[in-house]
Amino acid sequence: MFKTLRGRITATYFLVVLISLLLASLFFLFFLGRYIRTSDREDLGRQVDAVARDIKQVNRQFLPAVSGQSAPSKLPGQAQSAPSEQNTEVQARKLIGNIMNTEAEVLEAKLLLVGPTGQVVEESAGKPVFGNRVIQLPEGIFSETGPVVVERYFPGLRKDYLFATAPTALAKGQLGYLAAIKNIEPVRPVAGSLVAYVALAGLIALALTMALAFYLSSAISRPVREVTEAAQRMAAGDYDQEVEVRGSDETAELAHDFNVMSERVRTAYELQRDFVGNVSHELRTPLTSIEGFSQALLDGVSRSPEEQRRSLEIINQESKRLNRLLGDLLLLSQIDAGELTAEKEPVDLVDMLRKLESMYSGRAESMGVTLRVDAPGRPLSLFTDSDRLERILTNLLDNALKYTGEGGTVALSAAAQDGFARISVADTGPGIPPEQLPLIFERFHRVDRSRAKKLGGSGLGLSICKELVETLGGTIRVQSLVGQGTTFTVTLPVG
Repeated sequence: MFKTLRGRITATYFLVVLISLLLASLFFLFFLGRYIRTSDREDLGRQVDAVARDIKQVNRQFLPAVSGQSAPSKLPGQAQSAPSEQNTEVQARKLIGNIMNTEAEVLEAKLLLVGPTGQVVEESAGKPVFGNRVIQLPEGIFSETGPVVVERYFPGLRKDYLFATAPTALAKGQLGYLAAIKNIEPVRPVAGSLVAYVALAGLIALALTMALAFYLSSAISRPVREVTEAAQRMAAGDYDQEVEVRGSDETAELAHDFNVMSERVRTAYELQRDFVGNVSHELRTPLTSIEGFSQALLDGVSRSPEEQRRSLEIINQESKRLNRLLGDLLLLSQIDAGELTAEKEPVDLVDMLRKLESMYSGRAESMGVTLRVDAPGRPLSLFTDSDRLERILTNLLDNALKYTGEGGTVALSAAAQDGFARISVADTGPGIPPEQLPLIFERFHRVDRSRAKKLGGSGLGLSICKELVETLGGTIRVQSLVGQGTTFTVTLPVG
């Protein structure tokens, strides 16, 4: 169960709900106990005060002369006339005793009628029995202004008791107090009756929560499981994978990111497959030529010196072509691995343009192409990698001369603007169709494959240019019109 995401989520919900119910039950019982304890104190105080007033009224009814008041015609709860004077005290005590016994049963407490010094005058039935003696009540429990309630815990008895007193009148008009002593256990009796209901409510809440947890865990784990299954199929070699994106939460983001990753992996796989195919094709052509002409020399097919020289020239050219291709592939592998770093130093761009002019002027002339170099009139210094920059410009010039027909023009120019150096290589060749422009920097891409095969080249030059320019912290862009020519512009920071 705990090995799956759904199981862990469900178990987590179960533990959270169970702990929450236990804590809620504990807090409920705790605050219920406090409420019952407070309620008992208040109720006991009010009831003791009411009984004390009744006792006080009885004494006033039966002892009018002592209290200084005239006797009413009837007593509380009595239909007959007031008793004779000699029996008043006996009957008063009897009536007070009945009141105390009755109220003691109602209050479930022991009632005592005591004097100011704690002398017991009257007590209700039941235990404990105090008799006519002086008892020690908690300090500060007597007040002439109203009822007082005090709670005390007795370690020997391991019980809490409430002591409540209220002022009243004793026989012969003396001041006295009605005291109530009550054993309290505020939580246990009520909690016992509520445990079954709390447990039932907890089980219902737990069942509902587990159903909700199962639903939510399924909703959360379903997209994760779909992504996992799709990833497993990708690991098995099936790269055409896509999962459904639902909603806008984290699982939806996971599905979206997986789809993006899947698209990139599929593209990288296709590029790798095309790359291997292209490399194989590019390697096969020079190797076939080298093998064929070398075999012809070995077999003695090329017997004349001219034929032998021609075979050796072809073998030499194809070897150089093969060496250039391997060098380009090695450079690209270094770029892909992040191992290519620029060794920057101050470079005079004007000197580099003049150097390139001297390198390509003879070749351009032999091809019937006009080479024009427009260098700045004053030195233009760059802090860059001289070898990388020269490689970029030679690749661009090679392409420009290759695709510019006889009578055309190739222009190499440079200018400084806003802290950047812009170097342009423009030709008057056939141009590049607009739909081909976004693809020309891809590896092994050729605009016109038939013409490229005739002119030679591996299709890696522009890709290498783009990678090297970015390594130097610059950009390269192309502008072209079919039938009018193409211009490549390299922008590099001066500093």
